[in-house]
Amino acid sequence: MGSRFVNLLAMSCNGGPRHFSLHCLNPANLFRPARSRPALRAVHRRPADAPLPPPSLSFDWPCRKGEEAWMNFMAFGPGRENLLAVDQIGRSFLYNHDSRLLRTGMPKMRKPIIDPISVAVGDSLYVMSGNPGRLPDRGCFQALLNTRLPASHAQDWCWYSLQPPPFFADDDDGVDRSSCRDAPMPFEISAYAVVDDSQIWISTSGAGTYSYDIASGAWSKLGNWALPFRGRAEYIPEHNLWFGFTPDDLLLCTSDLTASCELRPPVLQDVWTDVNRPEDWTLTDASIVPLGSGQVCVARFFLTCPEESIEDVYGYALEKTESFAVLEGVKLLKAGWAHLRMVKHKSERYVFGRDLVIPL
Repeated sequence: MGSRFVNLLAMSCNGGPRHFSLHCLNPANLFRPARSRPALRAVHRRPADAPLPPPSLSFDWPCRKGEEAWMNFMAFGPGRENLLAVDQIGRSFLYNHDSRLLRTGMPKMRKPIIDPISVAVGDSLYVMSGNPGRLPDRGCFQALLNTRLPASHAQDWCWYSLQPPPFFADDDDGVDRSSCRDAPMPFEISAYAVVDDSQIWISTSGAGTYSYDIASGAWSKLGNWALPFRGRAEYIPEHNLWFGFTPDDLLLCTSDLTASCELRPPVLQDVWTDVNRPEDWTLTDASIVPLGSGQVCVARFFLTCPEESIEDVYGYALEKTESFAVLEGVKLLKAGWAHLRMVKHKSERYVFGRDLVIPL
């Protein structure tokens, strides 16, 4: 099932009180009718500016200077209709797009996780520290499940601690990791994906790639290679391929992860290099939202070059930048054996000013 929503989250950085605003967009607006042919765009043409819809929800973020505080946001559910917000002490808040209800009485996380990665499998959400370290503790990997509560007949949401990845167990496997030890964060998760709706794959530069089996709760090592993506890769069932972005330049790409084995890492099959943007646009991040029927929304996040700095009400220095997101509707079609053709439809730019736009 494809997503029915594209969520854009903005963190206020305009000098006033800090808060987060959730903007929900309809991805159908990025596609032309089936009978019309996508128009050819000039190479130098910028995406059309589109009005940012009013926020569906805003989260206050009281934070004094010098105080360690944060909020993380994660979308999950079959149609990405659920949005989970978690603060620095592990309190959870669940917002549902369909009902437009915010549930505040959610259970707390077993342990707060700063800067996590998250993957959705069915109705469940799996959350892991983005940098578990060589000896990760049990609180670095947790799952939010809607299940029967312990010692109760009621069913509700509950956080569970899961077995962390066993990076330390392979220190003596005969692999030379001397070059990895010089890396600033060798156990930072560089790429991750869900495979067969039953496994979660993660990659690090210092430990290779591991698989977590959801049913058994066991980890296994896939190889000393890394997934050929940056960040999360999304599975597109119509083509039996995983879509993501290249690690260095964030180009849209594909790979068949099931064709890999311990001695044969996954390779890229398609890489699209036709990304045109003005020179003063700095690409900071990118993500893919599968929409079903071979359609995807490609979201890219940009900043313009800073000119000067200002201070917010807490005294933090803020660069005078402009933040914006470019959303593009893309249809993926077969183009011969083992290749795809990317048909671009519409693209729209949403400007956030000095607010920082955060992908979900």
